[in-house]
Amino acid sequence: MRKRFAEGSPIASTVITGDDFDELEHTFQAFLAPDTVKLHTPAPTGFFDISQLSGLRTPGIDPNGLSVYELTLDSDVVLEGEETPDAYTVIVTMNGRNQITLGQEIVPSRHVVTGPETRFRTRFEHPDILLLRVGKRLVADAMRERLGETPTSTLHFDPAVVETSGMGQWITLLHTFSETAASGLFDRSPLAAAHFEKLLLHGLLDTQPHSLSGDLAGERPRPKSAAVRRAMIHCEEHATDPVSIGELAMVAGVSVRALQLAFRTELGLTPMEYLRRVRLDYVHQDLLAIAQGRAEGTVTDVALRWGFTHLGRFSGFYRQTYGKLPSETARLTA
Repeated sequence: MRKRFAEGSPIASTVITGDDFDELEHTFQAFLAPDTVKLHTPAPTGFFDISQLSGLRTPGIDPNGLSVYELTLDSDVVLEGEETPDAYTVIVTMNGRNQITLGQEIVPSRHVVTGPETRFRTRFEHPDILLLRVGKRLVADAMRERLGETPTSTLHFDPAVVETSGMGQWITLLHTFSETAASGLFDRSPLAAAHFEKLLLHGLLDTQPHSLSGDLAGERPRPKSAAVRRAMIHCEEHATDPVSIGELAMVAGVSVRALQLAFRTELGLTPMEYLRRVRLDYVHQDLLAIAQGRAEGTVTDVALRWGFTHLGRFSGFYRQTYGKLPSETARLTA
């Protein structure tokens, strides 16, 4: 159902509406990587409506911002394309059905998250959808704010949104945000809109699993000592190498005992636990790439690449960090 906006709202408005599906394809090219977009309508009848509820006043993506749109299709549509390099999109299906394929894998969920440069193919069947678009730079800034330091890698969300109690509440929050934006309240209170957007962003980071979830689960203050920072950087730059505690102490310029104490005090971890966390983060990213068709290999290949030779212990560490087995992330068997 088409959204009813408060009269004269400068924020909530119609982006495009009608029954010209060539025009709809052109609009999607403004949101996505243009050369990749293809729109097929098995029966090009009915109408469509894309409404902007918050954020940009023109289609596209602001790497520093957040935008919400509602898409209504009174038709069956197949959309193929690729996400831009600087955006994430959360697709929440309110009514109708869709089938979304990322890479070569069908995502078994009504709600899906895509990430930068993710290739997708979606079949929509008369859907009513909320789209949350988040800039890559905004996500990186939020993680830096949370962790006290710049993430060493790009964040990758698990594509399937599972409606656990946390994500169910977040989806309800997105609905409330869209209704409030349409009412015109955010026009009168930009500060309220900014606070709501921040709540949406951090709620997504906390409830939808991603490659840096392990870091957020044990959010830690920024390390104050130069010795700990030097050791952390060495772990991140040499994650594929056989790093020892003695080597880390030498790089840090302190004794082994002093380094262990500093890590415990500042991070709540031992140096080798931190190294394992870094390696698990790289493993998680590689498994997501396999699941999305951006890379090939098996769980065993990835584990060995990042120095995990005991596969049983590796699976235990991975499940403890990400709440699932590595094969569940990659949709492969080891």
